[in-house]
Amino acid sequence: MTAHWEKAREGRFRPDGVVGTPLHARTARLSATPWVFAWDLHHVVDVYDDFHAELGAIRQTAAMGDMSPLSKCTITGPDAERLVARLLPRRTDDLGVGSVWYTPLCTGEGKVACDGLVFRVDDQCYRFTGAPALEWIRQNAEGIDADVTDETYDYGILMVQGPRSRDVVEAATGEAWSGLDFSRRTTAVVGGVEVELARQGFTGELGYEIMMPAGSGPEVWDAVATAGEPFGLRPCGEWAIDVARVEAGLLIIGADYTHAGPGPNDSHTVSGSDPEFQSSPFELGMDRFVDLDKPDFVGREALLAEQAAGGPRRALIGLDIDWKAVVDACVSREVAPTISPRVEWVAKRVTVDGETVGRASSVTWSPTVGKLIGFGHLARAVSEVGSPVAIEWDIPGTGDHVAVPATVTALPFLKLRRT
Repeated sequence: MTAHWEKAREGRFRPDGVVGTPLHARTARLSATPWVFAWDLHHVVDVYDDFHAELGAIRQTAAMGDMSPLSKCTITGPDAERLVARLLPRRTDDLGVGSVWYTPLCTGEGKVACDGLVFRVDDQCYRFTGAPALEWIRQNAEGIDADVTDETYDYGILMVQGPRSRDVVEAATGEAWSGLDFSRRTTAVVGGVEVELARQGFTGELGYEIMMPAGSGPEVWDAVATAGEPFGLRPCGEWAIDVARVEAGLLIIGADYTHAGPGPNDSHTVSGSDPEFQSSPFELGMDRFVDLDKPDFVGREALLAEQAAGGPRRALIGLDIDWKAVVDACVSREVAPTISPRVEWVAKRVTVDGETVGRASSVTWSPTVGKLIGFGHLARAVSEVGSPVAIEWDIPGTGDHVAVPATVTALPFLKLRRT
């Protein structure tokens, strides 16, 4: 049985069914719906009872959610710093112990293999969490005295996000955390368990991520849930988290760009595996995380060539889509309107005067801003804020589609309140 499990870990799908996360014993009990989200080897709660209330808690009070399936791998050893410097397209001189940096990882062709967070745990230990990166990191570790270890299933991650999240975490730990800056990590004790506490999140709000050993998930969940009761804390599922990240202008692999590295893809969608959707960090608005003056990193030569040729062919921008036009088009065909409250992970064609100028990804209705929004990956000539474009919108059951008006807008769609 062990051999089958190890093989499943490599392929990221178990042959004998789905396993729960370290927090499953609590999340499954609390869910009042049968809706789950398939995340690699796990199923996590998609919505507990009321999506709007869960998203509202993220924006107005505080919410807790299960992020345990995030890929986690550690880089340790005498040359760990050298390997990290080779992988990151930004300078790592001041990536000190306790720092948590967001970064893309690029292929030699200058395309984003994945993106995520790099934690500097100690002098010879780093951790990468986010999209699966194990194979790509190991390939680049050849000839370097560093060990790369998969720890995805050894730890759980509990997120606490929202304006009252600091109150919740302080009550759960018995410590004050106003001095823990964004993108910093430390250790704490929650429910008698020593945990790692990071000032991070995927919602655009003030928030924290608590990483605990896999066997201690229930104790940590219970302690946080109890501490959060006076502050309006409620559990939230992946549906609310996904919409929150779009509102905050945050991309994910598979839905918003194609995995360009080795190893399994993060998406089952056609657009998530289309080579045309492989993107450079400049095409994804990640300019501030790339330093071409850095003398050596994977993908540097290709990115220099891209810049020398005039820059990226596409720009990442927001789209404000005319939802009333979608309703009118459906009603005129006697079809129920097809504006999804979920995030659509399949890309839609974007046109100007009938000519394709790019694609729209992560299209969703945003209750927070009251608009139909999405990301535009557009030719630079039509990427200026205020530019009119059209989204090719399928009318279900008819084989027909219409050109729905949209306006290019700035990202993010709401003001980030991480402080």
